[in-house]
Amino acid sequence: MSAIASSFMGASVAAVSNGTRTEMRRTKAAARPQVPDSMWYGPDRAKWLGPYSEGATPSYLTGEFPGDYGWDTAGLSADPETFKAYRETELIHARWAMLGALGCVTPELLEKFSGNTFGEAVWFKA
Repeated sequence: MSAIASSFMGASVAAVSNGTRTEMRRTKAAARPQVPDSMWYGPDRAKWLGPYSEGATPSYLTGEFPGDYGWDTAGLSADPETFKAYRETELIHARWAMLGALGCVTPELLEKFSGNTFGEAVWFKA
């Protein structure tokens, strides 16, 4: 018979098995010094003028989004709903641009390596 005494998230677990007593302890990792999660996000991120932009950063640019360097002279991201719509639109345009780049390179690679002929496979003459 075995008797198990434990607690949820407890510090120790004791078990008796075949007349011997086994005791196990949960170890904790040593405390690490606090390091920011990323140097690209948050209030200590790199800003557009470096050390000279401390007072020039708008209050609505907190560094929580990629590419936020504290520079918005036109005020395009002042309204959160408009900023969300601009982010979604930029994502769609970026995906179309990636497909366009693939469409520029693919005919040239196919003509060079597979022997297919596309007439004019040079994308900048289209």
